[in-house]
Amino acid sequence: MKPGNFYGIGLGPGDPELLTMKAIHTIQRVDCIYVPKPDVKEDSLALEIVKDHVKEKRVIEQVYPMTKDKSVLNTAWLKAAEEIHTEVSKGYDVAYLTLGDPLTFSTYIYLLRYLSTMLPDHVIHTIPGITSYNAAACMSNYPLLTGDERLAVIPVPRDITELRPILEAFDTVVMMKVAKKLDEVIQLLEEMRLSDNALFASYIGQKDAFLTCDLVSLKGSGRGYMSVLIVKKTK
Repeated sequence: MKPGNFYGIGLGPGDPELLTMKAIHTIQRVDCIYVPKPDVKEDSLALEIVKDHVKEKRVIEQVYPMTKDKSVLNTAWLKAAEEIHTEVSKGYDVAYLTLGDPLTFSTYIYLLRYLSTMLPDHVIHTIPGITSYNAAACMSNYPLLTGDERLAVIPVPRDITELRPILEAFDTVVMMKVAKKLDEVIQLLEEMRLSDNALFASYIGQKDAFLTCDLVSLKGSGRGYMSVLIVKKTK
């Protein structure tokens, strides 16, 4: 039997109006849709974003454990890939939905690695989505780059001192996964006199979206979850 097609679709940061036309058209065309969620009891944010486009669609929710145990995660990703492989092998067109861009700090990447060993390349398609930092910059009219400027996109390191040479080497630094390190990062930026050139954003595109350039006000706020911090040498 001729296999169907698999589509990994980036949904953007959370605002349904930031879905691309290609994402919408593909979602409407496929036979079934897989959506990830962190817990059995929680609603899927990905499904909420596309709810107006999946009516009467077969939707399958896949639960991914919230753990850093690689063996547990690998087992979950392999199981998810096997489920999708079964559907595609039956000739069905299948979509997998993921927040942001599928190939930027996304669990989709791990799923893709397994699927790439199971399915031929020509049936695997990845559709880009708007990243949280692109959306945050646009919402704040905060230019990311001009001319010959250089950009770094990094997860915040465990050792904050590792940030200093990166901040010195690049014109713009986008920090993802700020969470527990927010206060330490702010302190470093103050020491480097960069705190006035920063933009902090969390829950971009969602109802609880928050943006500010006042980093001092964030100290002790605990606002690091689902956030991004952008810093420029000069604004």
